[in-house]
Amino acid sequence: MSDFATAIFIPARDMLREKQDEREEIIRLCRDITSYSKKGIFSLHRGILRNELTKELLAYFEILSDRLAKIEDMYPNNVHLRGTISGAIEELIEFFTFGYYKYNFELLGYKDFLIMMELLVQGSEFDAIIEYLIFGTGLPESDHPPTIEFIDVSDYLMGIFDCTGEIMRLSILQLSGSKGNFDVSNTWHNYKFLQQLYEQYILLTEYYPGISINRGVFDNAPNLRGNTSFNKKLQVFESSIKKIEATLLDILVSDQEII
Repeated sequence: MSDFATAIFIPARDMLREKQDEREEIIRLCRDITSYSKKGIFSLHRGILRNELTKELLAYFEILSDRLAKIEDMYPNNVHLRGTISGAIEELIEFFTFGYYKYNFELLGYKDFLIMMELLVQGSEFDAIIEYLIFGTGLPESDHPPTIEFIDVSDYLMGIFDCTGEIMRLSILQLSGSKGNFDVSNTWHNYKFLQQLYEQYILLTEYYPGISINRGVFDNAPNLRGNTSFNKKLQVFESSIKKIEATLLDILVSDQEII
């Protein structure tokens, strides 16, 4: 084998193999993050007792913590895989924003979400995360602006889109499980919350008429792939609001017929 091949091609081959192995590992880690975020959402929908819910969430946090920490270690040498990671992060944001909303009837702020992600990456204070998700208290103050290199506010915007669908499902389940004794107060609050949030997204599109978010990258230019993705999620968001609205109207009409 020539000195040229030894000096150039063999190191290049080894480097490419290493990069491919890292890529496959990040894909596997992201798959786990997506899977356990979905499991967390399912646990939140089940309406189980809080002790049981806490036990399940702690088990999910252990796994999510491990996967996030590994991604953080690998990310500096794999920045080009940002788009691969963003899909899993959106699912994670959906999980946490839905959990916080279900018990606090408010939107989880981006800063507080990042603080919880820092705790997960560090593998510490899981109880504080659950305390904040369920009771809105107990989250430690950060002595620095929280940042995680592979999480961006564009992921947060897209994750909230998906959370709105979970709020819609929660509303429908609450009403369908009431066995005729309809208490629409929570559903009405959900409906008004989603309306106000939708209006904020409309304002965002007015300020950024070419808004595009694709694979974690924010842009403001027409005819980009991210335009279609953002607008499609906005349409689904509007559809979720209309489903709650139709359900509420059906209940009001039914009550009038009974009278």
